[in-house]
Amino acid sequence: MASPETIAAITDVVRTYATAMVAGNRAELERIFFENASEVGHYEGELMWNSRDAFIRMCEDEGDKSAKAWWSIRNLSIHGDIATAHVEDEWAGMRFDTILTLLLHEGAWRVVSKVYRIQS
Repeated sequence: MASPETIAAITDVVRTYATAMVAGNRAELERIFFENASEVGHYEGELMWNSRDAFIRMCEDEGDKSAKAWWSIRNLSIHGDIATAHVEDEWAGMRFDTILTLLLHEGAWRVVSKVYRIQS
């Protein structure tokens, strides 16, 4: 079983993900995503496979610093230094199911990949 500190640290990464994505905050997104991370899912019927930087640019383009992020962790699975978080979140007027894979590296949890689906 994961410690309360581990759960809190991962929850903080998820909170940062959701709030920085909505606000288009490049610095915070770069801090929590590994440089080689990717974002994958279907958008308007097409497969979208973005690099971390393409994902961040999209967030900057749609970002609204005054918007309040809405998000909820639906499931969290932690095994040593790896974790997955099923997050329900909203961005640019759409609601998503997002799976974040995370790795504890050099004392910090960071996102390795983001896979999403847009809820109907």
